[in-house]
Amino acid sequence: MPDIVVVGGGPAGSMSAAMLAKAHDVVVLEDHNVSGTPLQCTGLVSPDVVKMSGVNPTVLNSFSKLNVHFPDGFIYSVDCKSERAVLLDRSGLDRLLAEKAMDAGAEFRYSDRCISCKVFKDSVTTVTESGKEYDSQIVIGADGHNSMVRRMVCSEPPRMQVRGIQLDVKHTFDDQDAIDVWLGSNIAPGFFAWTVPYEDTVRIGLCTEWSCGIPADFLQTFLRKAGLSESKVIQRSSGKVPIGLQSRTYSDRLLLLGDSAGQVKPISGGGLYPMMASAPYLAQVVEGAFSENDFSARYLSRYQKLWKKEIGSELKHGFTLRRMYNNLRDDELDGIRRIIDTPFVHDLASTATIDNPSSMVLKALRNIPMAMRLMPYLFKGLFR
Repeated sequence: MPDIVVVGGGPAGSMSAAMLAKAHDVVVLEDHNVSGTPLQCTGLVSPDVVKMSGVNPTVLNSFSKLNVHFPDGFIYSVDCKSERAVLLDRSGLDRLLAEKAMDAGAEFRYSDRCISCKVFKDSVTTVTESGKEYDSQIVIGADGHNSMVRRMVCSEPPRMQVRGIQLDVKHTFDDQDAIDVWLGSNIAPGFFAWTVPYEDTVRIGLCTEWSCGIPADFLQTFLRKAGLSESKVIQRSSGKVPIGLQSRTYSDRLLLLGDSAGQVKPISGGGLYPMMASAPYLAQVVEGAFSENDFSARYLSRYQKLWKKEIGSELKHGFTLRRMYNNLRDDELDGIRRIIDTPFVHDLASTATIDNPSSMVLKALRNIPMAMRLMPYLFKGLFR
């Protein structure tokens, strides 16, 4: 029997498998017939994520500028003067991570969905749709937003969910160095929309908070707004993103990583950086569990303490900001823009990173005059 079963062959599953397969027999169960499809991510990450991945994915473009389109039409532009984000071939990244795990010794079982896990005193049994059973010492739940393993660890659903739609369209933007983000309830209620150019293509998408309707209902309005309604569609994808930390990411013989653990940046919906920051701690605790022969929830709880110490503060603050943003009307967002359109905030924004966005907001609020002007909006966002 394998030592470890990893449920999910996406980035989280492949990364944890690569770390653990060098010393243990690891089986990875993946629903689809190949890693990396269907595409359900923009692939926009910080350069740090590329380094953390341990592989060399194809970089389609890099960016140092951000344009934020407010509901009243004002464009708030930030030029960081140096690279802040890169657009990856995301499907290619997933395949490279899977190949790295296989090279380390992990065995991937594709096209076989995990349907149940049952924890016993001395093992955990994982059952797939094809009827195969795997007995192992521990199971890693890396099975995404609709995680079956998560439901065994923690019965509560994600605190918030957003739905997204994304297109690659044939179009060439003059400025290849800028990411554009659109705010407003008529375009992307409860989240935002984006355009990301690369060569003669633009990756365009939007997300909506679950209660605000499906993103496809807003797509044509956004395409017209972005001047892309006549562009040829090359590729289309959709997906869901869980927002908000899970109260538990461990149980007897079970651990969660990635989207299944709520390790997602609430402001942007990106999950690669939080997952990659958490994966080494998961591997560390799993190795310790084998060394001590202790796979109890008590022992495995060390994992949650470690990853929350690393990224928990950013995710917690990010969720507060996400909830506040969702509670504000369009005219109130425009009011905030008028307050923050200052050299002080522009300078802060130009030094910010996409992996720790809430830290920039907290620095801005240390400016007492600005904090006082923003206070009415903060109260509305928190208590409305």
